Amino acid sequence: MGCKPVKWLWGLPAVVAIGVLALYGTGAKVESDLEARTQTALQEAGLQWATASFDGRDAVLEGLSFSRQERDTALRIISSIWGVRNVVDKSDLIASPDTYTWLAVKEDERIKIRGHVPTKADRQAVLGFIKAAMPDLEVDDKSMLAGGSPPRQEWLGAVSFALIQLGQLKAGSVHLAGTNLSVRGEAKTTEAYRNFQKLPGGQLPAGMELKVGRVEPPVIKPYSTRVKYNGSTIQFGGHALNEEARDELVRRARSLFPDAKIEDTMQIASGAPEGWRWALSASMIQLRRLVSGRVKLEGNDLELEGIANDEGTVKDITEAITFSFPSAFKVSNKLAVREEEPTQKPPAN
Repeated sequence: MGCKPVKWLWGLPAVVAIGVLALYGTGAKVESDLEARTQTALQEAGLQWATASFDGRDAVLEGLSFSRQERDTALRIISSIWGVRNVVDKSDLIASPDTYTWLAVKEDERIKIRGHVPTKADRQAVLGFIKAAMPDLEVDDKSMLAGGSPPRQEWLGAVSFALIQLGQLKAGSVHLAGTNLSVRGEAKTTEAYRNFQKLPGGQLPAGMELKVGRVEPPVIKPYSTRVKYNGSTIQFGGHALNEEARDELVRRARSLFPDAKIEDTMQIASGAPEGWRWALSASMIQLRRLVSGRVKLEGNDLELEGIANDEGTVKDITEAITFSFPSAFKVSNKLAVREEEPTQKPPAN
């Protein structure tokens, strides 16, 4: 029988196919094996954004890469996997903005998220931060995937810190340019406002800098301030416009009542009526003329209550607060004359 080498070549593809089937089994097993080994190699290279799917031994690279260099690295890794025949690139390149920004705005029981976020996993992490800090608020997230972010842990730390600050605002916004933070809005409480005042010199996350901190005290309605005098102590309570205004009232009290002890529990808050400082200062002048008494300013209603030594003092104070205060204030008084202690009769002889 003659030898016919050409006919042997006809059977070579079948032999290769039999070998491949013997090695892998079905086509589905081939694809599953290649996909598993490829994904492991991509993960080990730190390319979490990259995924590879297979049609037989042909790979398709998909995902959002942060740079052309990362995309080329992923293609090279997939091509090097034993058993891969061809690689088709269907990945997209994430744009890198000049300034990596992230913004959260809180208003009307809703949070709007805008700006850039590094990955889908980071977006989910941010939503988790919001759920933990402000679980009852609706979230409108229109952030965009973008490359060029600060180091991941620094960026996530900055976002987490910013959202904690936002949670202390009744309404307002936090903005990150890289990891530089700006905070604007109205504080929920006086304590929150005081905490914001400490931020510039406080502990910030690594790499973060506070660029803008424009937080206003909470708005209180009705706005109430009280000054009480018992003959030896001046007590301030209620609300004050700011630290400067509070210190000014305390200094005024020390001037008018030099021998009195001063106790101050005023809370910083917005919402005071126009002329608030003047009204309190003027009313303390009248309070000084009493044996004891109190001033209560609630909104535009001012009431002076207390005990005077005589009817003449009551008349003078009544005229002063009635005719000297601006018409915007509704002024009233509850003044009385101190009753003289009954004199004891000398014992009869």
